[in-house]
Amino acid sequence: MMENQSIESKGINRWEHNKKTMRRSRTPGVWVLVILVLTILVLALSSGCVAPPREDPNGGGDLTGTPIKTTVPTAATPAIIDTQFLTPATPYVTPTMTAGTPRPVVTETTVERTEYQNIYYNNLDMNYQSVAYSYDLSDPPMIIEFCISPEMITRNIWYESRYKDKDDVTVRKTYISQSAWFEVLIRDKSSGEIVAREGFGKTYSVDTKKTITMRSSGQYLIEFTGNDVSAVIQIRIPLRQGDTGEVSKPLVCPS
Repeated sequence: MMENQSIESKGINRWEHNKKTMRRSRTPGVWVLVILVLTILVLALSSGCVAPPREDPNGGGDLTGTPIKTTVPTAATPAIIDTQFLTPATPYVTPTMTAGTPRPVVTETTVERTEYQNIYYNNLDMNYQSVAYSYDLSDPPMIIEFCISPEMITRNIWYESRYKDKDDVTVRKTYISQSAWFEVLIRDKSSGEIVAREGFGKTYSVDTKKTITMRSSGQYLIEFTGNDVSAVIQIRIPLRQGDTGEVSKPLVCPS
């Protein structure tokens, strides 16, 4: 009796063992089947998402095929405007020079030298003052020359030495006074418009010799204004035949 029970228990245990073994052996196959089914589904869905070729609503055929050439309308060319502002002319033809051709001989002409006479000469000490003259220039040019001697400032500047073994230094400096300036204004006498101007200091350079040349005839008002300067002024016009004036030379400024 006991032997039969042991045999049965062994049989049952063997059957349970085989059952577990069969379950383990079936598991990989099931997973392979599941993966295969999922792959097929993904492929089917992706193929269904591809859109079919579209058709041209204007009857042009498949848009994905060979492109159809279309004629693009060009913008109208603007009309050429050249005679409205410019006068038509023949292009200039550059003359060709033949080798060995001698150049034309230019005869030198003697230009008669113009002599001048003084109509004004004076030395003005300017101290915030103005002097004016009027003149009717009928035979130009009129040359206005002036030499400026500005007031000079001299100062002694002391520099303290940074070294104990050296003495202090005193430097003497001389420079033009900041209040020194001079100006010549040429105005049209009737309108008062300034037609020429020149000067010294302020907005002008500090060159001591200046010249103004009036080359047009007219009635002029000549104004001299300045401060802290001594101005030597000379005005000259051409000396013509029959004039009683003396020949004058260009104004020379002292060095």
